[in-house]
Amino acid sequence: MQRQLIFLLMMTWAGSAAAEVLSIDQAVREALGNSPLIRQEAADRQAAHYAEKEARAAFFPSLTTAYSYRNLADAPFVNINGNQVTTNSRAQHHWEVSLTQPLFSGFAISARHRLAQLGLETRELEMQQTRLAVVLRVKQGCFSLLMAGKKLDVAHSNMSALAAHEADARMFHENGLVPLNDLLKAGVARAEAVQQVHRAVAGVTDARATLSLAMGRPYDSSIAITDRTTVAPLESDLDAQVKLALEKRPEVYALIQSIRSKEEALRLTRSDYYPRIDLTGRYQQDGDDPGAGNNDYSNQYNASIGIQAQWVLFEAGKTRAGSARIRAERHAAQQALRKMKDDVRLQVIRARLDLEVAAQNIDTARQALEQAREHWRITEALYRQQMTTSTEVLDARNYLNRAENTYYESRYSHGTALAQLQWAVGHMELTQGTGR
Repeated sequence: MQRQLIFLLMMTWAGSAAAEVLSIDQAVREALGNSPLIRQEAADRQAAHYAEKEARAAFFPSLTTAYSYRNLADAPFVNINGNQVTTNSRAQHHWEVSLTQPLFSGFAISARHRLAQLGLETRELEMQQTRLAVVLRVKQGCFSLLMAGKKLDVAHSNMSALAAHEADARMFHENGLVPLNDLLKAGVARAEAVQQVHRAVAGVTDARATLSLAMGRPYDSSIAITDRTTVAPLESDLDAQVKLALEKRPEVYALIQSIRSKEEALRLTRSDYYPRIDLTGRYQQDGDDPGAGNNDYSNQYNASIGIQAQWVLFEAGKTRAGSARIRAERHAAQQALRKMKDDVRLQVIRARLDLEVAAQNIDTARQALEQAREHWRITEALYRQQMTTSTEVLDARNYLNRAENTYYESRYSHGTALAQLQWAVGHMELTQGTGR
C-alpha cells in the first residue's frame, strides 16, 4: 500500500513539474491573440468597414457605358409625297457614356452612410465586449486551475497523513494497545483519502483543459499558473465604479448606437416623402459599323446634360407605416438601454460585495487554518502517546482538510471576484491580485 501511495504521488508531482508555467497576464495575452471569437469579431469589423466605404461612395458621381446593336430586316424609311426616303441603315450600332451625380435624395444617401458608420462603431464595441469576456474567462480559468492544484496538494497531504496514521494504528493493534475497530477506521479513512486524490487529479485535468481551450491551445496542453498574488484595498468607492462602468461598458454604448441607428433609419424611411434629383451628362454615337464611326443619315455623335427628378406620390401608406414601425423599435431600444444600465449597476454592486466578502474571509480562513493545524498536531501527538482515540485523530484531520480547502477557496475567490469587478466596470487590466 505504501508503494502505491508513493507511486501516485510521484506521478502527479512529475506531471506538475513538466508543465509550462505561465503568469495570469501571459495567459490573458495569449488568449487575446488566439481567440476565434475575437478573430470573428475582427472579420465582422472589417466587413462593416467596407460597408461604410460602400455607403460613402453613393455621394460621388457614377460613370456607366452601354452598347447596343440591331440588324433590321428592312431599312427604315418614311413616305414623302409618295416617295420612300430611307432614314437609317439596317445595321444600327449605338454606344454611350453617361455620368450621374445625385443632387438630392431626400437625405437617403446621408442616412445610409450614417447607418453604415454606426454599424462600424457597433462592431468595434462588440469586439471590446468580446475581449472583456475573453479576459474574464481566462482569469477565472487561471484561478480555477490554481484552486484545483491546491486541492490536489491538500488531498496528497491528507492521504500521506492518514496513511501514517493507519501505520500507527496497525502497530498499536499488533501490540494489543488498540482494538481492531481503530485500525479499520484508519483504513477506511485512508482509502477515502486516496479517492479524494483521484478526484483532485481529475479536477486539475479538467481545469487545465478548460483554461487551455480558453487560451486557444489544445485541450491536453500541459500548463500551470504562477501563484503570485496579493490583496489590495479597493481604490474607489461604489458610486465612482458604477459611473465608470456606465462610461466604459461596451454593451451600454452598443444600445446607444442602436437608438441612433433607429433615428437614421427613420430618416431614411422618411426620404420617400421627397423627390430624388440627379444631374446627368451623356455622350453617344450612332452608326452602321461596330465603332459607330459612320452614319450617312443623321449626326454620328451627340452630347447632352440634364436634370432628372423622380417622386413617388402614392404607396398606400407604406412610408407612414415604416416610420411608425421604426419609432416603435426606437422606443424598445430606449427601454432596453434603461434596463442595461440597471443591470450594469447591479453587476458592479454584486461584484464589489463579492470582493469585499472574499477579502474578509481570507483572514478568517487563515486563522481557522492555523487553529486546525495546531489541533491536528496536538491530537496526533496525543494518539501516539495513546492519550486519545483514533476517532479524534480522524476528526482533527478532517477539520484540517476542510480548513485548508476553505482557505485556498477564499484566496482564489478573491481573485475571481476582482476579475468579475474589472469586467463589470469595463476594465481590461491585466495585473491581477488576490489572497495572501
